[in-house]
Amino acid sequence: MKILITFLAFILLQSCSSGPLGGDIQKNLAETDKIYGKCNNPNRQFTYITKKICEDQVRAAGPDGVVGDPINLTEIFSGFGGNGKVVYAGSSSNEFLWNGALETLKEFPLKTVDSQGGFISTEWVFKETNPNQRCLIKVNITSRELMSNGVNTKIICQRKESDEWYSSNELFVEEEKNLTLKILEKASQLSSVDSLS
Repeated sequence: MKILITFLAFILLQSCSSGPLGGDIQKNLAETDKIYGKCNNPNRQFTYITKKICEDQVRAAGPDGVVGDPINLTEIFSGFGGNGKVVYAGSSSNEFLWNGALETLKEFPLKTVDSQGGFISTEWVFKETNPNQRCLIKVNITSRELMSNGVNTKIICQRKESDEWYSSNELFVEEEKNLTLKILEKASQLSSVDSLS
């Protein structure tokens, strides 16, 4: 009797994974993806954020259904002005501060990039561990000279309550200061490289 129970348990476990009874999980997921779509497949365990990312990737996919590499603005504009500089004629921004800000924020999705006004804003950024909070970063280059007070940074966060977003009214003084220092450091490096060339 113990042998029979052990054999039945073995068969049951094999059917739940890839085995002789054809329970291949990845294959089953791919099949149900065709029916429901990957993002709405009830067999996939998505958090709110991962589902949103999935939906964005599906929208961003080309005709072949493949999402390419993320866009790097510095690389796109590297042909304009040489040496990877992104400053346009008539800009009120210092080119090193501007490029330092772009380089510092390159890991974030950007919503607004206005070189004429020296303004950069990221999209709302979520942490997977905390989907009820979102933050964005705003950077304003206020000087044509490479000056330490030529950069203003602001971090704004919101909290979600009852499906509505409200300002968290938090101050991020240290984080904003550290971000400004990173931009200034990068601008100084770019200025040093430029003076050597």
